[in-house]
Amino acid sequence: MRPTEPAPGRRPAGPTRRETVDGIARELSAHGIETARTEAERLVAAALGLRKSALTLEGGVRLDPDEARVVARAVARRIGREPLQHIEGEAEFRELVLVSDRRALIPRPETEELVDRIAAWTRGEPVARALDVGVGSGVLALSLLVEGLADRVVGLDVSPDALEQARENAVRAGVAQRLELRRCGPDIWSAVGDDPPFDVVVSNPPYVRTGDLAGLAPEVRDHEPCVALDGGPDGLAVLRLLVAGAADALRPGGALFLEIGADQEVAVREALETASGWTDVSIGRDLAGRSRFASARVAEGVRPAG
Repeated sequence: MRPTEPAPGRRPAGPTRRETVDGIARELSAHGIETARTEAERLVAAALGLRKSALTLEGGVRLDPDEARVVARAVARRIGREPLQHIEGEAEFRELVLVSDRRALIPRPETEELVDRIAAWTRGEPVARALDVGVGSGVLALSLLVEGLADRVVGLDVSPDALEQARENAVRAGVAQRLELRRCGPDIWSAVGDDPPFDVVVSNPPYVRTGDLAGLAPEVRDHEPCVALDGGPDGLAVLRLLVAGAADALRPGGALFLEIGADQEVAVREALETASGWTDVSIGRDLAGRSRFASARVAEGVRPAG
């Protein structure tokens, strides 16, 4: 018996959406991607412009050839180890959905916990002015504004590309009028100038050792900005600048919140405890039990320089 041929003028039916997801999951798994099933679903949904729920409910719908080509291109990008968020064009962070591309770091779940620590410190009352050093895509600055933790934020970054992405995300979040973005130099603090003292300084700075960059996952090493990762020979170059200068930018009683590398607890604690002006030095752990956050407060009797 001969196989049925498609009617004249009709395209042959492609695989269903469900079959496509199954096949992509196997392919991703074969290339060492651990969360293959979840990523396959997200890739197909993004390529077809669908919500994941629609993909599940309409799994029996067949792909036409154009759709199949779009999906194939997305899969090829992921097999090439381009981050999933860059392929989707978006990344989620707490209440935010952000533009995501290679201009700035993809937000990490650990950084969401840093916002929780700032929220606990504010005790439900927004501070008047906050400073985000290394604003990147804007995740910290925008979270402070959207979640009512700060009335206004100044965001600094050395990268004009990152500032551009942060500006786009601020518009998307509806808080662009309350976020002031400035380009800074390697010294950071010259961009603050004669600003009035801030209530809080926050930063997720570069803290990867230069020698460790080559060993990072290809999604990070090859697709995220090196300037947002490279913390110098010991990973502490920017952290030292923050510890040394933040007290002068803060009001008495103001606080500094940092994300740090998991093996930097001793060095960061020592830096904070030996620098002038700091009290209530604390190192916190993330949900995985790793040292990940540092905080300190400016002693009440300390006045900002100038």
